[in-house]
Amino acid sequence: MSSKNLSGYLLAVSPILMIVMFAVVFPAVIGTGEDGLKGQELAKASIEAGMEHVHLTYVVATIGGLAMMGMFLGYTLWARLLQGDDKKGNALVVVASIAMPVAAAGMMMSMDFNFAAARAWIKGDEVNALTIQAVAEYAGNNFIWTFIFLSVGFTGLASALQTTDKISKIVGYILAVIAVIMLIINVGGIDGGGAAFIIFLAVMIATVASGVNLIRQKA
Repeated sequence: MSSKNLSGYLLAVSPILMIVMFAVVFPAVIGTGEDGLKGQELAKASIEAGMEHVHLTYVVATIGGLAMMGMFLGYTLWARLLQGDDKKGNALVVVASIAMPVAAAGMMMSMDFNFAAARAWIKGDEVNALTIQAVAEYAGNNFIWTFIFLSVGFTGLASALQTTDKISKIVGYILAVIAVIMLIINVGGIDGGGAAFIIFLAVMIATVASGVNLIRQKA
């Protein structure tokens, strides 16, 4: 399998699997705690919800996490495919191919806080479990996503600048524009509520479209 096809399949499949695991399966089967709770109460409710079916929680979270990492890998591979000193937007994808893996590493650490909180809770260390879970609720929600959306936007823009294929150009520009909107919301600290989630889903849809588009191209 070529790097282009691998990147395409990762981008086409990973976002769908990630959304299904985190937005559908996790809330429906495991739960996310009581609505309206904040602070320590929210952290405690989240842990208790996950501990009711601890093994299922581990499985769902691991699959969702792997899907997220797969998407980041897909973007990294795509950015590297677009590199070349004589290519338009080369500087953009050079930055993206470095920033995306770094952001992915930070996201892995953020997700691992949840597993650490679960282990502490199981061992009866409730105080530290709540502290770690509280960190997990907020870590990875701002600075890391800034680099992720920046990398996504740079990669989409570079792809649009380089390609002569009309479909690829449209997909690239759409991805770049939506990523910029999410970047503004994230950096500006704007509480978009449901609108922000819809825009995030639009990024995921554009990501899937980008993957499908890569698969349809000849290696």
